[in-house]
Amino acid sequence: MRSRPGRRRPRVLLALVSVLYGVAQLLLVSPNLGIGWDETVYVSQVSPQAPPAVFSAPRARGVPLLVAPVVVLTDSVFVLRLYLTVVSSAALFGAFAVWLRIRDDHVVPLAALLFGSCWLSLFYGDQAMPNLYVALAAVAAAGLVVLAERSRTAPVGLAVTLAVMSLMRPSDALVAAVALAAGALAILRRRRIAALAALAAGLAVGWGQWAVEAQARFGGLLARLREAGEHNATGWSLTIAEHARALDGPSLCRYGADCGPVSPVAVIWWLAIPAMTVLGLWSARRGPHLAPLLLATGTAVAMALPYLFYVDYAAPRFLMPVYALLSLPVAQAAAAGLRLGHPPAAAGPRLGRTVAVAVAAGLLAHLALQGAIAYGLAAAGRHDRAEIGRATAELRRMGVRPPCMVYGQSGVQIGYLLGCDSQGIIQRFAEQAPARVRQALRNGAQVVAVHKDVRLPPYMTAWDETDLPGPWSARFARR
Repeated sequence: MRSRPGRRRPRVLLALVSVLYGVAQLLLVSPNLGIGWDETVYVSQVSPQAPPAVFSAPRARGVPLLVAPVVVLTDSVFVLRLYLTVVSSAALFGAFAVWLRIRDDHVVPLAALLFGSCWLSLFYGDQAMPNLYVALAAVAAAGLVVLAERSRTAPVGLAVTLAVMSLMRPSDALVAAVALAAGALAILRRRRIAALAALAAGLAVGWGQWAVEAQARFGGLLARLREAGEHNATGWSLTIAEHARALDGPSLCRYGADCGPVSPVAVIWWLAIPAMTVLGLWSARRGPHLAPLLLATGTAVAMALPYLFYVDYAAPRFLMPVYALLSLPVAQAAAAGLRLGHPPAAAGPRLGRTVAVAVAAGLLAHLALQGAIAYGLAAAGRHDRAEIGRATAELRRMGVRPPCMVYGQSGVQIGYLLGCDSQGIIQRFAEQAPARVRQALRNGAQVVAVHKDVRLPPYMTAWDETDLPGPWSARFARR
């Protein structure tokens, strides 16, 4: 039996949104963006180009698994960017396509458009980072919980989705699983046990790997949890103001970084999300889609709470799962508003047209604002990382080759690009050389300290100094 064109149209629109998402990444962010610190840590775990960078306690192995098919074959960051552009676009389609089995209408592709056009989605789409995939896995998982009522295969998909999420960020997956389990108990009449078992099985994959690694490298699970908590500055806190300041960048608001002032335009955008969420739930109150939207909203709130009240710093990407899940009720509200512009409108033709125009203007403003932020941050990132690339090229010209250790600001990226071991710093050099640096010196490796605008510790003053392109300088330890 042929499907009707009207039923095919939302899937075609979702595919179009996914393609446009990939194209927007290429145009606004560019695959020429150099590699970042966190990316280098993940990529170096599976790359034959350089020794693995220090893998701190909070990190998980999902991103190295994601990039391994490309990284083991080539050290080209450009190729990695193209690969991740394709993967992220396909993941956007796959996550929201789950919801087309719940509601085969234009709300789903509109939700994908809203989330895919966020600057966070654009900026991180082609980067080797976990947060986008956690966000899309959360969208798919919420839909699969709903589908478990009538689909025997939905629990299998739910287990796979939670496995992906827990491999990427185990803590996020745990919070999401608790919220989804509560939702499953509330909305499912059948297959509750299957849904709960799927959530547990998915969690077991990521948490199991994380626990095994904790035992092997961190002295046990509890020790790793304590170290991860110290690294992420966890404890009761309130970081709403920090998140508000970082709405339009920077990518990290921590360690005394200049997060800049609050952008009034960005705050208006931020406040519009909960307002539109409420309107979306209200507009769906008498229809069959209220329960699925409530599940997505409840999961979003649960995933926001730790980052707003328990992690003592802000990174905009932490809230990506929240924006992804809330795109569904926001799209519901936007679609309801746009429908008011088509007679017959219960509120009256003039008011209906006014609301529809306001919603359309809001959507265009969202696209313009988020695209501009993504472009601006990517341009700044390209400049900074191009400077790192030039400094790296000069060090390579000067003969820095393995065995070597690069210590300092952006030392992780420079070390990776040179094929060296690395030890990065965030604010300042240690007053005493770290144990890994001392060990490299004892082993006869060439040790280079790279820096710009930072005070050097006394033990480096006797090292040979060389200026590098741009603001960078290098100090070579004497062997």
